[in-house]
Amino acid sequence: MKTRVTAVIVARQGGEHLARTLDALSKQTRQPDVILAVDNSPKQNASAQFQAFGVSQVLVGKGRLSFGEALDVAARAFPAVTGPDDLLWFLAQDSAPEPTALSELIGALEVAPSVAVVGPKQMDWDRPDYIREYGLTLAQGGRTISLVTDELDQAQHDQMSDVMGVGGNGMLVRQQVWSELGGFDHQLRVVDDALDFCVRARLAGHRVSVVPTARVLNAGDGVIGVVGTDSYRARKKRARQYRSAELYRRLVYSGSGMLMWHWLALMPAAVIRSLGQLLAKRPGAVSGEFRAALFAAFSGGAVGRARKNIKRIRQAPWSALAPLRISRADVRRRESLAREAIQIRMHGEKKPLHFFSGGGAWVTLILTIVSIGAFSTLVGANVISGGALLPLGAQVSDLWAQTLWGWREGAFSIVGPADGFSVVVALLGTLTFWQPSFSLVLLWFLAMPLAGLGAWLLAARLTQRAGIRAFIAIGYGLSPALLGALHDGRPAAVMTHILLPFLFFAGIRAARSWSASATTALLFAAVVACSPSLTPALLVVWIGTLLLTGRYVPRFLAIPIPAAALVAPIVVIQVFGLNLFGLASDPGPAAASAVAPHWQLALGFPTEGLGGWLQAASFLPWANPVASVWVAILVGVLVALAFVGLFSQYPIRAQLAVAVMVLGIVTAVFASGLQVSFNGSVPVNVWPGSGLSLAWLGLIVAAGTGASILRRFSYFPALAGIAAVSLLALPALAASSLGNSRVAPSNGQTLPAYVVAQAAISPQVGTLVLTPQPDGGLGSVLVRGTGMTLEATSTFVTTGAGFAAQEKLLAETVSNLASVSGNDSAKELTALGVGFVVLTDPLAELGEQPTPQSQAMSARVKATLDANAGIEIVGNTDAGLLWRYPGYSPDAVAPLQSVLPVEPWRIIIGSVQGLIILLTLLLAIPTGSVMLDARPKRYLPGLIESEEELASIDPLAGDQDDEQN
Repeated sequence: MKTRVTAVIVARQGGEHLARTLDALSKQTRQPDVILAVDNSPKQNASAQFQAFGVSQVLVGKGRLSFGEALDVAARAFPAVTGPDDLLWFLAQDSAPEPTALSELIGALEVAPSVAVVGPKQMDWDRPDYIREYGLTLAQGGRTISLVTDELDQAQHDQMSDVMGVGGNGMLVRQQVWSELGGFDHQLRVVDDALDFCVRARLAGHRVSVVPTARVLNAGDGVIGVVGTDSYRARKKRARQYRSAELYRRLVYSGSGMLMWHWLALMPAAVIRSLGQLLAKRPGAVSGEFRAALFAAFSGGAVGRARKNIKRIRQAPWSALAPLRISRADVRRRESLAREAIQIRMHGEKKPLHFFSGGGAWVTLILTIVSIGAFSTLVGANVISGGALLPLGAQVSDLWAQTLWGWREGAFSIVGPADGFSVVVALLGTLTFWQPSFSLVLLWFLAMPLAGLGAWLLAARLTQRAGIRAFIAIGYGLSPALLGALHDGRPAAVMTHILLPFLFFAGIRAARSWSASATTALLFAAVVACSPSLTPALLVVWIGTLLLTGRYVPRFLAIPIPAAALVAPIVVIQVFGLNLFGLASDPGPAAASAVAPHWQLALGFPTEGLGGWLQAASFLPWANPVASVWVAILVGVLVALAFVGLFSQYPIRAQLAVAVMVLGIVTAVFASGLQVSFNGSVPVNVWPGSGLSLAWLGLIVAAGTGASILRRFSYFPALAGIAAVSLLALPALAASSLGNSRVAPSNGQTLPAYVVAQAAISPQVGTLVLTPQPDGGLGSVLVRGTGMTLEATSTFVTTGAGFAAQEKLLAETVSNLASVSGNDSAKELTALGVGFVVLTDPLAELGEQPTPQSQAMSARVKATLDANAGIEIVGNTDAGLLWRYPGYSPDAVAPLQSVLPVEPWRIIIGSVQGLIILLTLLLAIPTGSVMLDARPKRYLPGLIESEEELASIDPLAGDQDDEQN
């Protein structure tokens, strides 16, 4: 009997691809007997081309038909089946067969009657020598695998014959088998429709083969199979489509006893796979996992109909498919080769940082030695105090408990949110879990080397020149803002200074790596938690990055999310309390400092005295003008280098760095004028040093760019910059040894030892700490247990936003205690749970002596307490004068009351924050996975390392630059 071929062409639009396909069809050595066309375009704009070509019949689709549905439309015009030699040939608008393709496919069916389906080599439309797809199979878990993809055709696969399935593009199938199997499954609209048909053909007792001599070009228009574009959105969509088809087939192919279990496992598997997608740096695929699970779970009666169809036609056991599956070892090998190929194609050979040979280790070692020398008075200390430093809780569990919504200590126990800084403190304390407070001692010694290391790594992203890297690292490690924070006892500001270069170091790579993007997000959150006043400046940098990048915007859009999760509770509370400026308050206890005037801020110094230079020059005539001019000259060296950088080979580096510097200075100036927290009755300015840390980083990077303008002689301006920074830092480095630092070793107790010993027995005992104020007032703090700790402090309290029902009772009690004619306070002290009263030294303005008013109040309170028969004098202690109230009874303490509830907000807020941080951590963990990345659309030449800077260098020669550079 003569073979009859009915060709079916499906098009979604007319145009060049369709014209080329029709031209290729007209050149076939074996012409189809019948040509049916399905115009599936929304406006039937392909019909004219079909009619001009002379197809047998044009059928009209509805514009959104899948390929399988379009074939069913064409089936209405199929000639009646007369025997096994009636064949159907499936093509699309982008299926251009080579002249002998049809004859080779027919020949394969004629010589093998048991074969019901054959498929050609699908070649790339623009690269006809490359195989796009050739044979399909299933992995052990049911995932679709293309046996050959994106390989140069050198006849290396021409020995292949029997396969599990072939693609729909160019497929030739016996019409009788097509009718018997019921065509393609309409639930598989995009992918696996042809594979599923071939699996059913196999189960019906037929064979499926590939024909290596038949070749059909495929442009990937998406009429058959997925769209072939390589955009980020297209990759996400393909992943979802393949996963949806896989889950649907799993339900269709599973045994009756396993169907329910597979259905119940759909959503749990989506959750687990989503975590895996995050680890694999594919966050865009997370939503697809859930959509695919929902698609399979609620596919209506499609699963049941497909299962009935398979039961109707099945002649062979499922085990017949096992030899055609690909093994797990082969899957792992193919994936490994694919990752290596992508890595080489997209990123090339990784460029090492040369940390040891490039001077990074030496710079870190030098800064470590300098740090130990500068803080030699702290050597051997287990706890340090002074300024905003407080000891940490004794147990790591205590640290993490303070990161949740709940009772806050300070002015009084109130319910409110934790500061984001509490998470940073908990992490620090966990590092030295055996003695959490010791982590602050390590922080003080490692602050300079860690800051220098971060700056060196950032410089390594920008240049290969060892001298410039060393200049940027040393210049940032000896920053006046860092030294000021260290001597002022500000752990939050110290952490900010350390983290800033790491933030920019990770941010530079965020466009190309989800891991770097997530790391940037975590560092962004940590910086915002440590220095809320920096938030506006960092948001400006973030918005600028979005505008400059242009591509892979989702990787940058997600960066502020962890920070928003951490600070959202405190933001909501402060906003509803109409205390917006309180959001800029520094975390930790409110500690006042002598804020520098604006001209000193512009030179980089957060406090008065130009980093100790005014005091160091005090023996000279005209000391202040001389020291000021000298400091201005040294800073001027850096400014001059930064200005030169604007005209260097890569001015974009200096331009962006200067912009960051300006943002930092503006932040510092505004912060210095904000008084949003209180130490007793003394208002405390926001610390401007955090803004200056950002400004100094921008200045040093811009100056490093300026140093490179001399190319191989750049070593000399870098050396001049190092000298300038070192001279600027000399007085500050000697401050601790000269006794000019507020930080000193401590025994870790903020209350008298007698109180601490009693608190060990009764942890809820209260200590009323009274502090005479400069204006003659009396400040009071009720402290529970062994005393205040750093993690327990809250800006909710220090900014005066929190209020407890017992505040009025406490104020009245203190007033009675301090008044000779006051009422008996025994009942109130018992209700408040007060066991001790401590009168500290009068509070004085920074750098000033206690005022007469505060001294008078101190004498008055002492006399009143001594005369109070209900209170027993204990004596003078390191923390102040101590009295004991013998009427303390834990059972008589009035229960704390609050307007705000603790539960369920504690669980809800903690769960949301923990989930966001956990997901970001999973995404940040480097796993070695490679995603197809590309340069940002708006790539800025010169911002990061350039190819001419990749040559190896001699670190001892400084910044050499040969002719090849």
